[in-house]
Amino acid sequence: MKRPYLKLKVTLLFTLVLATCFALALAADNKPAAKGKPPVVKKILIVTGVDYPGHKWKLTTPILKKAIAKDKRLKITVVEDPKFLASPDLNKYDAVVLHFMDWEVPDPGAKARANLKAFVENGKGMVVVHFACGAFQDWGEFKNLAGRAWDPKLRGHDPHGKFKVEITDTKHPITKGLKSFEITDELYTCLAGDRKIKLLAKAKSKVDGKDYPIAFVFNYGKGRVFHSPLGHDVKAFSNPGCAELFRRGTAWAAGLEPVRPKKVVLIAGPNSHGPGTHNHIEGVQLLKHSIETSPNISPIQVEAILGDWPNDMGVLDDADSILIFSDGDGGHPLAKADRLEKIRALMKRGVGLALIHYAVAPPNGKQVGSSFLEWIGGYYENGYSRNPINELRLQQGAADHPICRGWGGYSAKDEFYYRIRFDDNDKRLKPILTAMLPKDNPERQVLAWAVQRADGGRGFGFTGGHYHENWKIEPFRKMVLNAILWTAGIPIPENGVE
Repeated sequence: MKRPYLKLKVTLLFTLVLATCFALALAADNKPAAKGKPPVVKKILIVTGVDYPGHKWKLTTPILKKAIAKDKRLKITVVEDPKFLASPDLNKYDAVVLHFMDWEVPDPGAKARANLKAFVENGKGMVVVHFACGAFQDWGEFKNLAGRAWDPKLRGHDPHGKFKVEITDTKHPITKGLKSFEITDELYTCLAGDRKIKLLAKAKSKVDGKDYPIAFVFNYGKGRVFHSPLGHDVKAFSNPGCAELFRRGTAWAAGLEPVRPKKVVLIAGPNSHGPGTHNHIEGVQLLKHSIETSPNISPIQVEAILGDWPNDMGVLDDADSILIFSDGDGGHPLAKADRLEKIRALMKRGVGLALIHYAVAPPNGKQVGSSFLEWIGGYYENGYSRNPINELRLQQGAADHPICRGWGGYSAKDEFYYRIRFDDNDKRLKPILTAMLPKDNPERQVLAWAVQRADGGRGFGFTGGHYHENWKIEPFRKMVLNAILWTAGIPIPENGVE
């Protein structure tokens, strides 16, 4: 005897199970993603509002705030009354930045002194900026709290002008990877005190030939203090080296590990082809100098390897991008197996790569060319690509690409390689520089290009660079500088690298 009701019950049960599984799956899909550990945020208080007339705090404070705030972990608040230091609300912050001093105005008073002392002593941070070294003239302990303090009996400072800030400690978290730099500022020679400090940077006086502290740190009780007498005016605070010092110094004082700068390694092969051509060493030196002296980018750690490959390939391990300007084919730096394998490992880790001129011609032809296709998107293929010298009108290939910021079309005479071997199906490929070639049967040819790799790395190729003279052409130079930043994952200013 058949039991239709049993069959119906089984069907309903099966349907119920399916519905339940579907509901559970749907709930799982709609469940909010597990939240990762929230980023550490430190509250920073800039105290300003009074200063002697030569220090325009209303102009400099926004520049100082902007410099520090580039570290996204630091949330900045500005108060324009030093008497706030007496408030119990001071303890809501992780570090205080002192940016005030006026000898004609009394300091914030005894309560502010005690509060500030306890604030640092109990584990918070303090940053002393420029003339704030004299903010508490009638408080003897301030010399100890600030590490060094303004002594009006000493010569104040060298005449306002240019001097070199020399990094003396390359291993401290604040100055690790930070290069010495030039600045136009006041070189203070008036700091007095005898407490033990850790010197991070110094400068030599042009007046007396002596070295004076420019940046130093120490612990006060459980707290951290960073002190730098730099920062006379807007121009000084706008100096990338100065801004980086205060950004990192503030993070350190607040108990954070300062964010290191991006690192690029520029490799120049030996010069070849005679005077004025394939000047790889001079070209890399020019690029290094341009990056380190650019007024509109934050400091970048630049390592230049001139005329060879690094003796210690460990210098490449923490690079964010590598540029090679050299001969190609059998003379390519990557013609040696150990070097090629080193680059291959770095590419897998997402390091950027830029190849200039002959360096786009891989050793061992298509065998390494397939890797070049993956890493930078194209390569010079012997027997297919072309390399005549032409004087051309050059145009941008992708005006909206960051590498194309701040420059436009221009004319130049160079050995621009064309008919580069690309993968026609490579959707990553972005033309950066183009021209009509050859002249007898012109077609739009790509002379510089960029790719965003699946591993997170970025690649750039440029076939110009035969004549050293062409680095004088601003769009030519700016495109390559922009590309170095882009391959390293560094934001490019709207007007490009200046």
